[in-house]
Amino acid sequence: MMTQDPYHLIGNYKTIPGVYDELYDAEGQIRNKYKFLVKSFQELGPAELVNRRRDTDRILRENGVTYNLYQSDSPEAKERPWDLDLFPLVMESEEWRVLERGLNQRADLLDALVRDVYSKRRLLYEKKIPPEILLNESSFLRACDGMYDSNHFLTKNPALLFFVCDLIRAADGNFYVLNDRVQAPSGSGYSLENRIVLSRIFPSMYRDAMVHRVAVYFRSLRKSLTQLAGVSGREPVIVLLTPGPSNETYFEHAYLAGYLGYTLVQGEDLTVRKNKVYMKTVEGLQQIDLILRRVDDDFMDPLELRGDSLLGVPGLLESVRSGHVKIANPIGTGFLENRALLPFYSDLCRFYLGEDLILPMAPTYWMGTKEHFQLVLQNPEKYVFKTVSRTDEEKPVTFIELSGDRKDSFLQKLKLSPNRFIAQEMIASATVPVLGENGFRPGRAIMRTFVSSSGSGYQTMAGGLVRVSPSLDDFFITSQRGAWSKDLWVLATETQKEESLLVAKSDQVMISRKSSGVPSRVADNLFWLARYLERSENQTRVIREAVFKILQVEDGYERESLENALKLVTHVTNSYPGFLGDDASELFLNPFSELQRLTSDRGVVGSLAFHLRSLVMASKSVRDRLSDDMKKILLHLEDQSNHQIESYDQIIDFLQKIVVNLSSLTGLSFENMSREAGWYFLNLGRRIERSINMILMLQGMIRWDSFRDKASFETFLRINDIRLTYNRRYSGKIDQESVLDILLFDTTNPRSFAYQLEQINSDIKFLPGKNDKVVYSEDRAALQLYTHFKMKDISIFFELENPLESVSIWLEELHNDLKNLSDALASRYFNYTEEQTRIGDGNG
Repeated sequence: MMTQDPYHLIGNYKTIPGVYDELYDAEGQIRNKYKFLVKSFQELGPAELVNRRRDTDRILRENGVTYNLYQSDSPEAKERPWDLDLFPLVMESEEWRVLERGLNQRADLLDALVRDVYSKRRLLYEKKIPPEILLNESSFLRACDGMYDSNHFLTKNPALLFFVCDLIRAADGNFYVLNDRVQAPSGSGYSLENRIVLSRIFPSMYRDAMVHRVAVYFRSLRKSLTQLAGVSGREPVIVLLTPGPSNETYFEHAYLAGYLGYTLVQGEDLTVRKNKVYMKTVEGLQQIDLILRRVDDDFMDPLELRGDSLLGVPGLLESVRSGHVKIANPIGTGFLENRALLPFYSDLCRFYLGEDLILPMAPTYWMGTKEHFQLVLQNPEKYVFKTVSRTDEEKPVTFIELSGDRKDSFLQKLKLSPNRFIAQEMIASATVPVLGENGFRPGRAIMRTFVSSSGSGYQTMAGGLVRVSPSLDDFFITSQRGAWSKDLWVLATETQKEESLLVAKSDQVMISRKSSGVPSRVADNLFWLARYLERSENQTRVIREAVFKILQVEDGYERESLENALKLVTHVTNSYPGFLGDDASELFLNPFSELQRLTSDRGVVGSLAFHLRSLVMASKSVRDRLSDDMKKILLHLEDQSNHQIESYDQIIDFLQKIVVNLSSLTGLSFENMSREAGWYFLNLGRRIERSINMILMLQGMIRWDSFRDKASFETFLRINDIRLTYNRRYSGKIDQESVLDILLFDTTNPRSFAYQLEQINSDIKFLPGKNDKVVYSEDRAALQLYTHFKMKDISIFFELENPLESVSIWLEELHNDLKNLSDALASRYFNYTEEQTRIGDGNG
């Protein structure tokens, strides 16, 4: 815990000689811009700061803010909660204006450069860069040549709609550019979330500090995207293209799509027809006007670029050339991330803009130039060596960390392929205060800034994302290496008015009660999300009832009912042989290990933990469609599914929490989701799965002759949460006919089979793409199911010689009808128009 010294915040903070420090000036005094914040933090006291640290972590966790780390020993991403330091980095308006001018100039420069590269290529004729940088680099896409001249939208509008720039502050206090991110830059969503969280944690401090609002940037970005879409008379259809949930910044993709009001899509959701791009929705094909992409250049079109890409859309480039769709940023801008360009930006700025570069580059040398190669190797310890291409798997290295064979091996690589590398002078990054357990301590930081096009040029976000390493020994500061984040506060000279994405009163908004298109993939995932939810809840209730039986059974009393409950566990989890196998007698005597396995082992296909994980995975593919409360419940389920279980009491506690959260999720889906196409697929999945679960349980109980045991009757009624109603209705009497009636035919019971069929037939009518004159496959399947059910009644069965056997056969027929209905829905709504396949390797 923090000490009680009133000056504990700064008492342990030590600056580093020769390194610029954000908190202290050269005379060792706290800079004026930080005095208010330091005073405010000290007044809060150590205990309150600990509480607010916990609140921050909780909010970020509840909001699902993560950054996926890729482990070298695993092909899968590991989700890491987002770390936000409470103490912001502060800039005054005057120093920010210098940065702003430099960043806006840099945007103009990059825009001019990319236009020239794909048209006249004056930079080659004027010998501003060595030709090898352009002609031998894979990031220069020959398929995009001439695109900026032939597309009249790009001739009238900026080609570069946005970009981010990473900056470092050197010992002299000046900022230097490390690199640019252009094709699919990340960070703005995390920056926005940081701001929202800190303004919530420190509301009065944030207000009194008079901080520039960052919402202006997003409003400008959305306006620019609307203008670039180039449609009139209607709202443009804009989608945000993501590589999918496995991408390291997927949280940000879903977050920005929701914040900006765009549909989140993956490559498989889009198709090109007659040079137009369409989204494959459950309503049909919907033409797309603009794609805001988070997919790198090479993967955007497997037809003309990387043939092994499943992230893009075949034929997309031809659609862009014909002007039928716009891409932000345009395909081909990835060339601007070529690090070999960095040493030449000063000359290029004078060449294109006739100006000196306002923001200098960190001294950088391209090893493909003989002069640069010789200069760098005179003193290689001064530099960090990076590959020219960001896609190159060679990691940045410094000669300081190399020795012996590793150094010789790297020198050999430099000599054999000098064109692959740049050398960037190591600049000791400025230190910033990081709030730790014992007050402030210094950490190293780099700053990411965001620039977007506006009606009058470019506009820089008055804020940014600061990445900080608490270790002073770290030279490389990246999120993949576990860096923390800070918010950047740009102080205003006067109180800022509230800004949001609300449109101005002068802009007319057309009232609409129709939803935007629901991609087939999204409908599919919503359907299965509901099925996994219902399956998980059913298993939870069955396992819980079995454990209750174990804890309550006495010397043979209800032993048969207990064994039937355990058999049902094996049956609903499909984990045969289990309690139905040859060694069942041994498992009956000691069932804990089997119940533990089926409850908490995610590696067991069919276990509760397995289906909870499947539920969470399905939800991540549609997180932009779920309410904040639903996402919080899913987060709790994900945390609980990792729970270790060592006793029956822990099983009961675990199952109680699961059933409450699953029920809450079901309730929220009814109360918080509008009745649009997506909701009907969600509800249909739930009703179909609940019907199937009822059939499977009843068939199992009949097969084991359990319906002759009164205790098993009661077990089944409790699992279906109808025991109290049954007791009131039949005054404690219990028999086969009445139990089967309330479970199968009683429409007042929301868990009965009849109730599910009524809901299914109601929801089928609201599915999209219906024509009253056409009977669709799903309509026929639903009608066949409903008719098959309605032709029977409980009294009919009990007039037969063997009623239970007849019921079981009838249930199997209904089960087949439900499968046919599910298949009909999948065939009509979930089977994508085309299925992408690999059509080549590399640039095939």
